[in-house]
Amino acid sequence: MSQRVLLTLLLCCVAAPLHGDDDLPGGGQATPVDSISLPAGFRAQLLRSAGKGEGSWISMTFDNRGRIVLGRDKRGVVRLSLNDERDSVDHFEVIDNKLQHCRGILWAHDSLYVCATNASGLFRLRDNNGDDQFDSVQEMKSFDYKSRYGHGPNQVVLGPDDMLYIVNGNDVAFPEGFAVDSPYRNPQDDHLLPEPRDSVEDIRVGHIVKTDPDGTNWEIVAGGFRNQFDVAFNNEGEMFTYDADMEWDVGLPWYRPTRLNHVVSGGEYGWRWGTGKWPEYFADSLPTTLDTGLGSPTGMEFGTRSKFPPGYRDSLFMGDWQHGRIFQVQLTPRGASYGGEYKVFLEGGALNVCDLTFGPDGAMYFITGGRGSQSGLYRVTYDGPEVAKESLTAEQTQQAQEAVAAREVRHQLEQFHRRRDSKAVDVAWPLLNSNDRWLRFAARLAVERQYPALWRERALRESQPRASIAALLALAHLGRAEDQSDLLAALNRLPLKTLDREQLLDALRLWQLSFIRQSKPSEANKARALSQLDSLYPHTSTYVNRELCQLLIYLQAPNVVPRTVELIRTAISQEDAIYYSQRLARVSEGWTVETRETFFDALLAARRYQGGNLLDASLQHIREDAIAKLTDAEKKHLKPRLEQLAVASEEADVPELPPAAFVKQWTWEELEAELPRTRHGRSWEQGRAVLAKAQCVKCHRVSEQGSSTGPDLTHVGRRFDERALLESIVHPSKVIDEKYRLSNYVMDSGKVVTGRPVGVSAIMITVQPDLLSAETVALKREEIEQTSPASLSPMPAGLVNVLTLDEILDVIAFLKSGGDPHAAAYKARP
Repeated sequence: MSQRVLLTLLLCCVAAPLHGDDDLPGGGQATPVDSISLPAGFRAQLLRSAGKGEGSWISMTFDNRGRIVLGRDKRGVVRLSLNDERDSVDHFEVIDNKLQHCRGILWAHDSLYVCATNASGLFRLRDNNGDDQFDSVQEMKSFDYKSRYGHGPNQVVLGPDDMLYIVNGNDVAFPEGFAVDSPYRNPQDDHLLPEPRDSVEDIRVGHIVKTDPDGTNWEIVAGGFRNQFDVAFNNEGEMFTYDADMEWDVGLPWYRPTRLNHVVSGGEYGWRWGTGKWPEYFADSLPTTLDTGLGSPTGMEFGTRSKFPPGYRDSLFMGDWQHGRIFQVQLTPRGASYGGEYKVFLEGGALNVCDLTFGPDGAMYFITGGRGSQSGLYRVTYDGPEVAKESLTAEQTQQAQEAVAAREVRHQLEQFHRRRDSKAVDVAWPLLNSNDRWLRFAARLAVERQYPALWRERALRESQPRASIAALLALAHLGRAEDQSDLLAALNRLPLKTLDREQLLDALRLWQLSFIRQSKPSEANKARALSQLDSLYPHTSTYVNRELCQLLIYLQAPNVVPRTVELIRTAISQEDAIYYSQRLARVSEGWTVETRETFFDALLAARRYQGGNLLDASLQHIREDAIAKLTDAEKKHLKPRLEQLAVASEEADVPELPPAAFVKQWTWEELEAELPRTRHGRSWEQGRAVLAKAQCVKCHRVSEQGSSTGPDLTHVGRRFDERALLESIVHPSKVIDEKYRLSNYVMDSGKVVTGRPVGVSAIMITVQPDLLSAETVALKREEIEQTSPASLSPMPAGLVNVLTLDEILDVIAFLKSGGDPHAAAYKARP
């Protein structure tokens, strides 16, 4: 689409809002700095609270004269001039009052770029006559945005290549006029057993757009996000984004935590509509860099330009609107990508952080606001003692050097993501066998972009399992039915029983993609696939079981129903039970009286499950699908159960599970003395079962089981010994991770409410007092007198008192081993 000038306007500089802005919020007091906690040596200043009619501020940038330009929540852009000491605002002026919901704003190339979400476009404002006003407002690109919930054009950021990067949420369709050879293209749902209710008119996934300063050339860099708000580039020019979760999905198997993603060329990050979010182990997607649990991602920026101590200058800072905090992320090179750890840098009560940046003075500036709430402009400086930069160990230096080399290889591969080159296949092919998932992804995409005649036969002949799977994945993605028989024959040669878990999951994904994209298999190919897959089910890996479940149902494997019903019956987490139930509910054949009874008993038990707003609806869909498959005789036999299911959940008399029987009031001393027994002869099965008995899986994920609302404990055994693990269970409040600390809300009435915020609006904060209960308490923000960190852990005390000694030792061994059934703890004492 050609560029067009929408508006030409001249706005006078004013020290007060323009006439007609009375409907804009403001006029109150932003959160005082004494409610904000910071690391030692740092100081926060409140520079300005939004006055009446000044709006709620949601995006910010510095212009070429060091002034702060803010995008407003409802409409318009304002500019703030700071005094010489930069500790107050001297001048406030409105410079645009037309653009709607300005979620992104950037000063670059002598222009002000604005992503106006509700105006559905990217705009460029320029001062053509030198009077310090924007007399030209030009629409650079119109976006097909179909939502009212802010999942549209978000931030616009200047990249290290001086190009503009626009962050579009999942309600923006791919615009016209983009390069057909963009690194990211043609997203598909790619589900073997799709949920019909997930179908939408077209596939819309969040994506990141790149264009030049004039908006002449456009390409899509990466996609598969939900509603990523911002992007940031580190010193190496690598891009990162912070993507939102769907908190209504908590408690469901397709829930994905808020996540930091390393954004690479052609990157696919797997968000799909409804229940269709891809698990991160899908071979044709890329994994999370760091999960941060529940939250609402907003602005992000590296501390490179700050005058903070060295460790902070290397960190990434990310805003969490919902919980009123800014995270500090330390990224560690890991192969061609990164790993990360995070902690709370800054937090305060009702501190709705919308955006942050570093000013020309090296201080951090951030704003609060959004959804009509009171805004404030803050400045954070470091006044503490000088801190020397820590030296890297020899091991860290070597790791960093290896990572630089790996990233360089990845960048070379990425050159082939947009173009066809006769050298690409030979360059990329060796990397298809890399242990580095990011290099395999880049190499596979480089091969996939070339003419298949150059590499098809090579893919079919490849004998190394990892490389074979990657090459065949490229062939499956082409979706050519004429390739399927040869592809499946090559796939059938894989030694499935000797593959590690990652390779096996990749192979299962490849079977699925062949059936999805190439065609439904012939009877002969179906029989060959069954001969390979049927004997693997059930598997010790939950994730492998999930993918086998889909494949075997699709292939109509014998006895898939009773085996899956047994997995539902023995599931230790509700997420697992829901996953298998959703797939099995639409199966007509293979049932017996006993399996029908067990399945519907599980549906009745599922009414005790707890989770987000969509949990009940999802369970109802499973019930509807299962009932629709019943014969008249089965309906008659199951009538009592069906009548119970027909009662609305809120009215149903669902008996609670009896509490686990009290065993003993364990003391620290007697349990500590038994810790050496955790290292040999333990029971993996019992340790896994204890995760459910002690309710660990309601909040935590351990290996492949549990929820992602609390800290992931999969790798906790790498950081802590058996004694520390026991202490965290027996004395959960002794050391509390600040990221998961609850808050105390002191009300005007004197009442104190303790919990975590699960919903924030302009006038209310919704708090969940008990993480094991779905009950919430709504607090009026104007009635909150004080907010402070709670001294009690969200994890209840006394959980070990319902466990036997062997159960306690087994669960510690499970945590220490990360759930690996082959760990030394499960072998006899040598």
